[in-house]
Amino acid sequence: MNIKLLPDFLKNHFQYWMNIILKQKRTFYKDQHQLTSTTKYNRYPKIFSAMQEYVTRHWPEQEIKILSYGCSEGEECFSVNEYLKESSILGVDINKSNLLKAKKKNDTKNIKFAESTHSNIETGGKYHAILCMSVLCRWEDTKDMNNCEKIYPFRKFEETVSFLSDQLLENGILIIYNSNFMFEQTEVGKEFKILDVKGEDNSGNVHKFDKKNERYTSSHKAIIYQKL
Repeated sequence: MNIKLLPDFLKNHFQYWMNIILKQKRTFYKDQHQLTSTTKYNRYPKIFSAMQEYVTRHWPEQEIKILSYGCSEGEECFSVNEYLKESSILGVDINKSNLLKAKKKNDTKNIKFAESTHSNIETGGKYHAILCMSVLCRWEDTKDMNNCEKIYPFRKFEETVSFLSDQLLENGILIIYNSNFMFEQTEVGKEFKILDVKGEDNSGNVHKFDKKNERYTSSHKAIIYQKL
């Protein structure tokens, strides 16, 4: 059906019901991270700068290994490469279409892309920094919800960050932005120290929930966590 040929009132009616159907369909994807893929070059310059300063200060003579968890079409990896040109960067994603686009755009030998599996991530590690930017969430599915357990439970978040924490070197950093949950509320989060990010006064616009999946309305600033 070509909805462009419909009268305006029917177009609006059609779009209204399509939005309801799509929203209902997304509720079946429980236990999955972010379903919507959005990306932009140099999307988080203040965070990337803080990462650059930290890793070059702690490992001035080492080749830096970076993991972009949920790399989408690769812009995050290409951006990080501008900050850390001598680094080895692995971008992983579950969306095969995104990975194909990323690989087609990639002309840099130190950047690799792979399907997001435990095996691929473990093979590339251990890492000096792991980026989880706008991926450990379900947005806007959780917008204005009082409890997110049926859509995106804390358990799923904790399982993922626990695995990723194991892939970090000692003193490595886990960078989490726009997440539905707070890393410091996980068990493994107790083994990390929160670092400041100059110029960033919050950890994103995605609505937060506590470890009981209840809405958390206070401000939250932590973004970069150092493994002790």
